[in-house]
Amino acid sequence: GTSQLSLQGKRQLDEAVDNLRHYPKFRVVIKGHTAPKGDPAANRVLSQERAAAVARYLTVTHGIDPPRLRTLGFGGEQGLPRQPGESRRAYRDRLARVELILASEVY
Repeated sequence: GTSQLSLQGKRQLDEAVDNLRHYPKFRVVIKGHTAPKGDPAANRVLSQERAAAVARYLTVTHGIDPPRLRTLGFGGEQGLPRQPGESRRAYRDRLARVELILASEVY
């Protein structure tokens, strides 16, 4: 239930930035998600805050140009299928996530 980035999350973003530098003409769509349990409106707010936290980290720490980033919060609306043999706890941990998607610009 938090939008704070963990140390592991920051490390993953640091690795992603190395890849982003290879695609300077692409925009980055940052999609925040939560588990589907709880209040849908509160989950959408939390997921938007998670996406915004990632965008802040990318701009402040790595100097990514803010207009290159677009944040979206989906709450628990875009769940993931449970993998065979996956524990309930592992599944719930995967639901609270942030995705980075490269989007090309049409000129």
